[in-house]
Amino acid sequence: MILSSLLLTFNLLIQQTIQVSEFLQRKDQKEWLIFLAQLEEELKSSHNVSVKNQQLHYTIEDKQYIIERYQAMIRKRRTSGGHQPMLTSITELQLLEKEHTIYFYVHFENGEDGYAIWTKNDQ
Repeated sequence: MILSSLLLTFNLLIQQTIQVSEFLQRKDQKEWLIFLAQLEEELKSSHNVSVKNQQLHYTIEDKQYIIERYQAMIRKRRTSGGHQPMLTSITELQLLEKEHTIYFYVHFENGEDGYAIWTKNDQ
């Protein structure tokens, strides 16, 4: 009887661990999709978009902005200071610019990867 109870408790603990793991993975996926939507909204009215030193530089209404990795996050900041976190729990950000296209690669702390491609609007 005691062994049966222990096995049942152990089985429930494993199931709970799996559910928590799946939830955390979905949370990162949702945050990634929200980040991409914010990025698209931010860049659609931008000018002078370019990648320099693994930073995305752009201008909106004569104000210069940078999107970059800072510690375990991707942040947006003005060249004059201050910052806004856009995506957290990352270990790596790679940016690559080829002609009119910018490629994004993000590695998350949970081991997952995110990829995105953005095409410049040539304004």
